[in-house]
Amino acid sequence: MTKTAHPTGWPGNGAGPFREGSAVYIPGRLDSDDDERIPPDEVCLSLHSLELANLGVRRALVHEQIETILEARDRRGHPYCMWLAILTLLYTGDLVSARAVCRQLAMDPRWSGSPLHQELLTLMRARISLLAGDGVKSAALLCDALARGLPTPLTALAVAWLVEAHVLAGEPEAAHGALLTHEMAGRLEPDLPDVPYVLAARGALHMATGRFQHALDDFTFSGRVLTARGVANPAVVPWRSRAAFAALATRRHDLALALATDELTAARTWGAPRGIGLALHAVAMTSRDDTSVPLLEEAVELLDLAHARGELVHALHDLAVLHSERGDPGAAHSRLEAATAVARESRNGLWPGRLRGAMERPALPDLTGQELRIGELARAGYSNRQIAETLFLAVRTVEFHLSSVYRKLGVSGRRELHSVLGNPPS
Repeated sequence: MTKTAHPTGWPGNGAGPFREGSAVYIPGRLDSDDDERIPPDEVCLSLHSLELANLGVRRALVHEQIETILEARDRRGHPYCMWLAILTLLYTGDLVSARAVCRQLAMDPRWSGSPLHQELLTLMRARISLLAGDGVKSAALLCDALARGLPTPLTALAVAWLVEAHVLAGEPEAAHGALLTHEMAGRLEPDLPDVPYVLAARGALHMATGRFQHALDDFTFSGRVLTARGVANPAVVPWRSRAAFAALATRRHDLALALATDELTAARTWGAPRGIGLALHAVAMTSRDDTSVPLLEEAVELLDLAHARGELVHALHDLAVLHSERGDPGAAHSRLEAATAVARESRNGLWPGRLRGAMERPALPDLTGQELRIGELARAGYSNRQIAETLFLAVRTVEFHLSSVYRKLGVSGRRELHSVLGNPPS
């Protein structure tokens, strides 16, 4: 194998990739007396791939390098080398290959006979399940791993993934309980191992429970820590797109659009379908213009391609909302049915109630698209001036359309909009 140049910050002294001397951010950083057993070529190639992935550049090269490592069967016995390679493979978006490698490792005697190997394999399988939208399976694997006891450097990462899995499974109380049990519900220090993942998971919990400002705070804090650690790739943690939805919920439209746009630029530079799909979804919902439907249609296709079923349900729901706003109830119903099917297949517990509510909501064919958008914002608590600023309209125009909304729906004011339009989604 051709030797690869040492990545930035690598001391080049033969030490293992999980030493503090490495400047590359490695989730679940572990130290081992056996690190020297990894051939230097493999160390450099693994770290170089992860560094490129963190930066979000040269995805094709990263995928090629990781395949080279994984194809070297004599190297598969080293747990940390495989951990590093599979995490990087997940950043490229190749869930299928990552799942196949885990199946092979599960049948490898070197892995079946070692508790540490088995725990790392459990965490890898849990992460793959979570990214594929199966929070139930992911949570079960992570709960078992934490109950058995994990090496301290892996605990924060496992808890973060567990919180996300519980949220996706529709179990916010269990998610909060995990944070309390491991003392991660309060203030967190930026140097805590894997704090970006913990903050992102807490943000997801806050979004699911309607604490939108707390979600925005945690997502942006996660982003600051990742940036300080040299991570620009949304495939590591898609904090900008998640923060964009939190900013929308707190009525900070300009911030939401800026975050979503920045995420889309970074995601397209990296090129993984899941990241681009997430960013397109955020841009579509923050821009809310004539480009929103085609952008969200593209997002749905990419998320489906990436097997990202959790995010796919959300995107299909929001696409239904956009179709409804534009006076196409047939397309809206079709997208809601598709979202319901994906949620059922992936055992998603977060979205079924919202999807049922959206499907049971009576059609509003008499409202124009503009009237429905204004009515939705009014129901969400926006003042007439805020609606005007969001939709780039004159306040008098908003007042005119809102009066028409009240008349057509037979209501007398904002308070009654909830009973007709339902509660706004988070």
